[in-house]
Amino acid sequence: MEKTLIFSSASEVRFRAVLRFIVPTYLTSLFNTLYTIVDGIFVSSYVGTNALAAINIVYPIVNVLYGIALIFATGGSAVAALLIGSRREEEANRAFSVSLICSLLLGCGISLLFGLNLSPVLDWLGATPATMADCQTYAIWWLMGAPLVIGKELFTYFIRVDGAPTYSFLTALAGGICNIVLDYLLVARLDMGIQGAAAATILGLLLSFCMGIFYFAARKKIFRFTTRGLTASLASRCMVNGVSECVNQLAIAITTVVFNRTAMVFAGEDGIAAVSIIMYLQFLVIGIYFGFSMGIAPPLGYAYGDGQRDVCRVLESYARRFFTVAPFVLYAMTYFLAPLGVSFFAQPQSSVYTLAVSGMRLYGLGFLFSGISIFCAIRFMAYGKGHLSGIITFLRSFALLLLFLTLLPKLLELNGVWLAVPFAEILTLLVALGITYFDEKREEK
Repeated sequence: MEKTLIFSSASEVRFRAVLRFIVPTYLTSLFNTLYTIVDGIFVSSYVGTNALAAINIVYPIVNVLYGIALIFATGGSAVAALLIGSRREEEANRAFSVSLICSLLLGCGISLLFGLNLSPVLDWLGATPATMADCQTYAIWWLMGAPLVIGKELFTYFIRVDGAPTYSFLTALAGGICNIVLDYLLVARLDMGIQGAAAATILGLLLSFCMGIFYFAARKKIFRFTTRGLTASLASRCMVNGVSECVNQLAIAITTVVFNRTAMVFAGEDGIAAVSIIMYLQFLVIGIYFGFSMGIAPPLGYAYGDGQRDVCRVLESYARRFFTVAPFVLYAMTYFLAPLGVSFFAQPQSSVYTLAVSGMRLYGLGFLFSGISIFCAIRFMAYGKGHLSGIITFLRSFALLLLFLTLLPKLLELNGVWLAVPFAEILTLLVALGITYFDEKREEK
């Protein structure tokens, strides 16, 4: 317990100790993005931009799988952290176990449904005759790997809450390196095309999954798998608390379809390829916000569960300082480094390159506002207030984004597609600050 509940009073809080959670969590988030970014680089370089567009078309299916994983990984691990903080370790074990069982059952069932209806699903997602074959190949690999996708995410989050954020990072690092090496071998050397890229990703996930199994079999501190005392109410509590991350993934799935279809109208398949590149690159920035917020979430959850509100306030002050400075630095980097980033995916003389660079600079304006909203949502989840977290995420990732994706392209054409995100982020920030203010006032009473 002492190794996990790292602060028992505000005077003990040290930023160096907080970094022990934040840095590995960000690096985990970074290497998780490699599963798709590296695929994109190799596919665009060795197969072509149509194949890159195919990956983007399929990705809503991947988002659904990750949504199922994250609703239990984030929600269940946050509930477990609260239970650990209040010294209820047996209940924390049950939260871990019910999250693992429910996510695997639900994920495998959804994957089977997608597999049985794959062609019409891909057609609805925007596959064209030029991309359908590649879409089917890429989707089948992901659907077969659903247990690995889900299990790997569950293990990553619960290992972190178990007090081993560095091992959690190492599972992602090993999978990322494996993915890179196999992409080179299968795509660049053996010319296996998009099938090689998909196989490299799934095999990378398999390695991370196996490392997770090893941890809980041999190195765990608190969590152990059990089938005793599991209840539907506990499963429901974990699901509700993690609903924001599930909403986020499902919203990304839907809005990606809208992004693709809208870009197709104004720029054809080159527009879809540009959307793909921007989506890859934005992961690097959003991953910093997400990694910081998820890294500080376990200490927040432990302290909140233990009734240490003064510790929570100190930890939140670190977050405020970070999100005061980081957005401006990251947008400046986005603006000036956009040409370099895009050059990994498209040739500088191509129309895709021009579209993606200009689009990234407009899309990136959202980075100025998104960090605080992301932290507010994850903070509420850490405190067991998943319903408030869900409201913020629903507005940010779906409702407001879909609204501006509908309105702005009519006025600004393709530039309206890229500016939909900044407009949605500005309004979400105002709502997130308002919800946080009124919730804090309610707790003071």
